[in-house]
Amino acid sequence: MRVPGWDGLRRMRGLARKTTGLPPRHPLAPRDEPQFVHEGMRKEMQLQNATLDDTRNTVLEILTPHLTLLDQVNTLDTETRAWRVTVEERLRRTWRQRIIDVFWQQVEVLRAGVVRVREFLVWFGAVSFETWMIVLAVIMAVVAMIFSCLSYFIR
Repeated sequence: MRVPGWDGLRRMRGLARKTTGLPPRHPLAPRDEPQFVHEGMRKEMQLQNATLDDTRNTVLEILTPHLTLLDQVNTLDTETRAWRVTVEERLRRTWRQRIIDVFWQQVEVLRAGVVRVREFLVWFGAVSFETWMIVLAVIMAVVAMIFSCLSYFIR
């Protein structure tokens, strides 16, 4: 007779002994724990899983704002370094360098003014006599207003 394959069930142990001709073994003690022990362990595991989930959620709630703050600090640190480099570069300049820079800026402003005056004179030379007289009248009126207001500011 052929021995049936083991399917993982305990009942096959006795059957296998019967079919092999071995003497029957004493019945095995039940290996299953009582139902109430399984139920208690199941409830305990559920409670542990719930506690683990709560802990995980709490850690995530704490970690998320922390990571956001960390990103903001890194961004601010980068901006602060750039600002510091700019300020240090400006402070490294000596007073003499600053005075020279301001002087050349004023020279550029004067050059721009001279260019505008030249353009005005070119335009002024190309216009008719009537336009010439109107512009001259406007300039004289502006000068008269400045002199009339001068006494107010001198007091």
